[in-house]
Amino acid sequence: MRAASRHGLLCAAALAALSSCGARTALRIDPDVPVIDVPAVDAPVVDAPDTIDVPAVDVPAPPTDLPGPDSGDPGCLVDPSRCDDRDLCTVDSCLDDGRCAHAPVACDDGDACTDDRCEPARGCFATTTDCDDRSLCTDDRCDRALGCLHAVVTCDDRDPCTANRCEPARGCVFPATDCGGCADGLRDAFLVRASHPVIAGCAGGFTNAGLSRESSPTCARGAGDDGPNPTGSGCSATDLCAPGWHVCRSAQDVAAHSPDGCAGARDAAAGTFYATRQTGPGCGHCATGADATCGSNDCRTGCAQTDRTSNDIFGCGTLGDSPQASSCGPLDRFSQNLCTALRAPWRCDGDPGGLRESDLVVKPGPEAGGVLCCLD
Repeated sequence: MRAASRHGLLCAAALAALSSCGARTALRIDPDVPVIDVPAVDAPVVDAPDTIDVPAVDVPAPPTDLPGPDSGDPGCLVDPSRCDDRDLCTVDSCLDDGRCAHAPVACDDGDACTDDRCEPARGCFATTTDCDDRSLCTDDRCDRALGCLHAVVTCDDRDPCTANRCEPARGCVFPATDCGGCADGLRDAFLVRASHPVIAGCAGGFTNAGLSRESSPTCARGAGDDGPNPTGSGCSATDLCAPGWHVCRSAQDVAAHSPDGCAGARDAAAGTFYATRQTGPGCGHCATGADATCGSNDCRTGCAQTDRTSNDIFGCGTLGDSPQASSCGPLDRFSQNLCTALRAPWRCDGDPGGLRESDLVVKPGPEAGGVLCCLD
């Protein structure tokens, strides 16, 4: 390169440097120095590619065995308190895989006389077991090993004239038996037990109709004018007799139990009638024979007592008309048609023909007598 050209290039570079540095000093050009034209240099143009190929990099997939939202809290392996569910009825623990476990607390104190329970905010506690079975016929207690025990109460008043029994709502009760004959414990006719030990007149009411057929007690023998149910509400005639006694079935039954027939009833109150289950064929006759063909309107002797002979009511006492002695002895009183010979509260209505008094009779009150009871 020539020296002049080299000098020109140096000057041009110096000017460019001053200009880029922002120099404020004016550049003085020496007029004696010739200006040299520097030809422009064409820079080569490089075509940039539209896309750049980047080599592919394999990114590993995320592991699938990481804990999911329901797989627990691995942090409990470091801090087990993170498994506390604030429930005093569970035992909280952290498992090896980071899951929390909550086992129920066992609250059994080993005492069969306590009821063991657990409440989340309180924990285990026990209350005394209630062994009361609400029955007055059991002696209730608790054994720590066996739990509640209910021993049966023994009811015995050591009185040979009473029955010994227990009622759950009342406890021990002792109704009169052999020595009295009446469910309420007091005789109302045949009062002298020494002379009439196996027959008794028992006053009181009954509202369940009928005397002609055997019947079971329907009010636990609670009837009787001196008992808890003197009107006999819900009672049958059988409820007037004590356990071990029955309503005397016939004239023959009375004769077998009384040494003097109806004479013992004369000590009863005036205006009282004590009925038996004896029936008849009508007209004041008693069905004490063997003829089973009789009905309730045959009015003759020799008839057998059957379901078809339901006319009239027969017994002893001081109230009623006199029956036919030839067929009724020793019975000395009867009801007459529709019980017109008796008085209230005796009632035999329900059959206008008056042929079924013994089937329909009721006595809803304690007055005017009751029934004769014979020892079984």
